[in-house]
Amino acid sequence: MTPKYPESLLPRIRAQVQDTLTCQAETVQLALEMHFAQRLGALRGLLACCLGEGQAAMDVGVALDLVHVSLQRLHVRLEDGTGVPAMMGTGACVLAGDYLTSAAFKVLIRCRDLAVLDRVARTITHTCEQDNRVLEADSRGRSRDRRRAALDLALAGVAAEAGAILSGQGELARPARRLGLRLQALHALTALVEHSEADEAEGYRWRAQRALAGAQRAARRLDARLNPAPGLVGRAAALVAFVEQALHQPKPALA
Repeated sequence: MTPKYPESLLPRIRAQVQDTLTCQAETVQLALEMHFAQRLGALRGLLACCLGEGQAAMDVGVALDLVHVSLQRLHVRLEDGTGVPAMMGTGACVLAGDYLTSAAFKVLIRCRDLAVLDRVARTITHTCEQDNRVLEADSRGRSRDRRRAALDLALAGVAAEAGAILSGQGELARPARRLGLRLQALHALTALVEHSEADEAEGYRWRAQRALAGAQRAARRLDARLNPAPGLVGRAAALVAFVEQALHQPKPALA
């Protein structure tokens, strides 16, 4: 049986990343392995193509995935002293992240919709600004991990929003964005459960369940507004089910 969205899209996303990032340096290849080993490393690409698999939407989604890896999984985690950034070392981690960022914009500029490009670029800039503020003490007492997790929401939201516009369904940009925000919240909260203990973990687990319910509601509303003719009805619900299933899988380890 031929796989359907979202499974059918993942090999295309991976092929595009590998075709674009031709640098064979060990640090870059390790960063890419980290990206592909994530349970939902291509979430932004999947969101961008939720309402259609046009090349422009895929370009934006892939670019945002690379930005996520370079800025939020390499650069801002340097001080943690764990995971891939610790394995690579500070210098190599920064250089690999810089390369991924430059490659992201190489992919992004293939999209010729200037309004979408401006929206995406503004979101990336805002996320970088907030990343810097995370290094400061938080007046509300929130942990760094929790504040970082919140930053991932913007990239997922704009990926879904841009995908709707580029697929010729700009009227669905806002509900698509809501779906992206809730799915990324579910992903982030699940990670916080795994890195927390006792009562704190239970609190995050409860919030993750709420995020899942919100994503399911957003998917139903989005699917209800889709034109059945192009065969897109049900894709939003399929993406929610895919994310839920992926988050129940054991966390993959690097080879």
